[in-house]
Amino acid sequence: MSATSYATFLLRHVKHKESELADVYHAVRNIPYGSVGERDAEKVITNNVGSCSGKHILLRDLLRQTGRDAEIITIFAHFNRGVPSHPAMPTDLRAMIDGDPVCDFHHYVRVLENHQPLKLDATWHDALVSFGFPVNRDWRGQGDTVLAATPLREYPAVEELAAWKADLLAQLTPAERDMRTRFFARLTEWMATL
Repeated sequence: MSATSYATFLLRHVKHKESELADVYHAVRNIPYGSVGERDAEKVITNNVGSCSGKHILLRDLLRQTGRDAEIITIFAHFNRGVPSHPAMPTDLRAMIDGDPVCDFHHYVRVLENHQPLKLDATWHDALVSFGFPVNRDWRGQGDTVLAATPLREYPAVEELAAWKADLLAQLTPAERDMRTRFFARLTEWMATL
């Protein structure tokens, strides 16, 4: 993403220097979630939708633009276990949420703020509050946010997240990859109706 695009995004969303961290976090967090296979930060802004990977790449890069030390941490998780089942969801989606584990490699941003590492998960946007998702809309720049998935394993930070994630996903069995693809497609379809 170009420095000009970052600067424009920051100017539009940062209200005051003292709230800069929270303002940047919430601006990215409130981009609607969608597992659309797009991890390019500029396209996340342009399309106003992004996966956890794309949103966290954008958040990391914006935080670096503000002079902060930020990196993306990858975790292995059963992603469906962190998604609340809600009666408004289609029956097949609720069955996947409550069914066999959906293996995924989720991400969050670790940023140093006042020499303290903070975990920032910007996955869920405000439209998901009434469905019980851990949206983190009340986070004000201190302490960790609630992660969208419970880590079963954590990996060291890498710069080239898209390639790293592709390598990790290739390690899943074909059945695990298929279940993951179906789950995220169905979750994204449902969220697009909100």
